[in-house]
Amino acid sequence: MNESNRDQLIDSYLNGMDHEDKELLRDAFAPDIVHEHPVRNVKGIEGFLAFKVDEQPPQESEHKVSRRIHVPEASVVQGRKVGTVEGESVDVQFCDVYEFNADKSAITTLSVYVRE
Repeated sequence: MNESNRDQLIDSYLNGMDHEDKELLRDAFAPDIVHEHPVRNVKGIEGFLAFKVDEQPPQESEHKVSRRIHVPEASVVQGRKVGTVEGESVDVQFCDVYEFNADKSAITTLSVYVRE
């Protein structure tokens, strides 16, 4: 298990979300990404990018990671998303579960759990 590669991909995802950077997000995920989210599930990179960037309301937020756990089959990241969404303050707890391809060069599955 290469935790460094995993952390780089996870950080690319979180930074891509914080900066609405589609290319950073695209580089972190496999083309056939499976994204499980409380709002809806999405398959494929184009649908994922549309859901995570194009369809989101205006926001200025940051993901603050408090914990990372790596086991052979997945990585788990716990933290908070803080900032504003449509001008309103947000402070949401999240727990993300990441699965990777065999060489740890891309995220293949991302399951998101949130608590407001």
